[in-house]
Amino acid sequence: MKNRSTYILALLACMLATWGPTAAAQEPAYTWHDFVEEVSDDEYAEQEGWAEVMEELALLAARPMDINTATREQLRQLPFLTDEQIEDIHTYIFLHRGMRSLGELLAIGSIDARTRRYLSLFLRADGSVFEWPDTVSLRRILRQAKHELSTRMDIPLYYRLGYSYAPRDGGYRGSTLYNNVRYQMEERKHLSLGLAAEKDQGEPFRRNGGWDHYGAHLMVRNLGHLKAAVVGDYKMGFGEGLVVNTGFTTGKNSAMSRPSQGIRAKRSMDEVNYFRGAAATVDMGSMSLSAWLSHRRLDAAQGEDGTIKTLQTSGLHRTTAELDEKRQVGSTMTGANLSWKRQLFHVGATGYYQHFQHPLDPGTAVYRRIYPQGRHFGIVGLNYGYTHPWFSLTGETAYSTERGGWATLERLRWKVSNGYTLSASYRFYSHRYYSFYGSALSENSRVQNESGATLRLDAKPADQLTLTVYADFFYNPWPRYTLTHSSRGQEAAITAEYQPTGNDRLAVRYQLKRKERNDQMELHNRLRLDYTRRQGPWWQLQSTLQLHALDRSGRGWSASQRIRFRKGPGRLSALVSYFHTPDYQTRLFQYEPLLTNMFRYPSLYGHGVRFVATGLFALWQGRLRLEMLYGLTRYFDRQTQSSGMEEIRSPWKQDISVQLQLKI
Repeated sequence: MKNRSTYILALLACMLATWGPTAAAQEPAYTWHDFVEEVSDDEYAEQEGWAEVMEELALLAARPMDINTATREQLRQLPFLTDEQIEDIHTYIFLHRGMRSLGELLAIGSIDARTRRYLSLFLRADGSVFEWPDTVSLRRILRQAKHELSTRMDIPLYYRLGYSYAPRDGGYRGSTLYNNVRYQMEERKHLSLGLAAEKDQGEPFRRNGGWDHYGAHLMVRNLGHLKAAVVGDYKMGFGEGLVVNTGFTTGKNSAMSRPSQGIRAKRSMDEVNYFRGAAATVDMGSMSLSAWLSHRRLDAAQGEDGTIKTLQTSGLHRTTAELDEKRQVGSTMTGANLSWKRQLFHVGATGYYQHFQHPLDPGTAVYRRIYPQGRHFGIVGLNYGYTHPWFSLTGETAYSTERGGWATLERLRWKVSNGYTLSASYRFYSHRYYSFYGSALSENSRVQNESGATLRLDAKPADQLTLTVYADFFYNPWPRYTLTHSSRGQEAAITAEYQPTGNDRLAVRYQLKRKERNDQMELHNRLRLDYTRRQGPWWQLQSTLQLHALDRSGRGWSASQRIRFRKGPGRLSALVSYFHTPDYQTRLFQYEPLLTNMFRYPSLYGHGVRFVATGLFALWQGRLRLEMLYGLTRYFDRQTQSSGMEEIRSPWKQDISVQLQLKI
């Protein structure tokens, strides 16, 4: 008890320190950690692909684009920018012959203060636009290209049960270390080359062909009518994402809203949600044509008859059983997208055909009966829209051939005034519809077996106050996992951000959700309070309180304190959290300070304390960067953690990560 009281008193002392006097100095620059904390919430914490999207955004933030030379396709990589804002940026640059500083974004009415903060991470402004552009040549491209080589190693200071078993008994075949290696060559407008290799904890090295996963891409852009062409690993998104979207899924409370990003290179360590082959986009004035061909070997659990029971998506190959499932099934996919845009209108058609080496047979469990069966699958969709600065109507309707299912998503946005925007959406995803690469607004992880409607209000009643309110109603006609009947639910939330000065920010979010699990309705209440204060030009302090009440389990809560120090190229960050929840269902989520190109949004449950500290040290004018992370978790209510092969027979959990980056 004495130790617990010490932890709590130390935490409260740190939180009280936040309220100390502020040194009079210039406001520090907006950071990547600020961005992640603003856009992250529980809605995305367990969403498939969220970590990979944030990892790709971290890579973009590491090398900001020049706003004066960034193309529309490059700006579309930023999911918080709308088409209207992109067009307004290009119009301003054309009329004023470029931007001398990002401060000129204040002159663009469609870009609010929040978006300007986000853009400060991903864009820069220099005087290159005022010079006559050089002719495109391979020599000039290679001369202006930037190179980056990095490697990261995670070292756990604990031992999981899986390492104590021999491989023949189901134990892990590899070491406890995690390692990745990346090489990236990037020229701002025309060329991108990337190589990557990764080995997860527990995966063998020598007996697995070296690193477990390899990736590579070569991409060229903006060469005459050739808008983009890529060979190797790539991702895509068109329309509203019903047919193809291997990027971010738009959320109900999201500031991120762009599933349609076209073809782009894969830069993350994602081992599942991507394509491998070739793709290209040709610009034909008001029309553009994209085509692709992909072939991959997928992880799969097969039955005795050779049919595919489950497509594995963990990307882990640690045990003999997991290695036996590695790349067992070939999948070939080809498709195309034709888009037309004229002034305020746009229309596009997307379709693909996919063939599996072995037929899919997901089994007879009730919730799995709607999963796709067979070897041949075809999807076609039509997206459409009218976009005006004050009003927009967009949508997509798609059809899948395997069961003859339909899906549609419609969005409406009305800018009532400069400070108020109303939006609404309606979705209908038949239980017969299925797309292996579809990802769109939904309550569940699949674009299938769901209908719903969302209403949302974004308001700025005062210069210092921003409000977001939404309500969502959803219905699942086919029984979901853990249910024996159709189900329905509701969700509502309000988020308020008050920033009286440039040094202080208060954010409050309350969410209410009703959803069925195990044939019983559950009522979740979540509350999050954040107070951030900048202590002079180098320090930032943030205090956070979270509550999660579940009618069937009880109440969970956590209190945390963050401290950041940044001066020049160096950076130090620390987070300490005290949490107390009755069970896993009342878990809480928090974003932790991490290394560059690393993203994690873990859950806290039970009773304990969590501490994370990171440091960045730069040499050679910032070209050589060494980063280190130390993490510690101590549970007060248990002597073991996790279960099965992942079990840790200790209430303590400590780990270290080291990353080295070289930029040329």
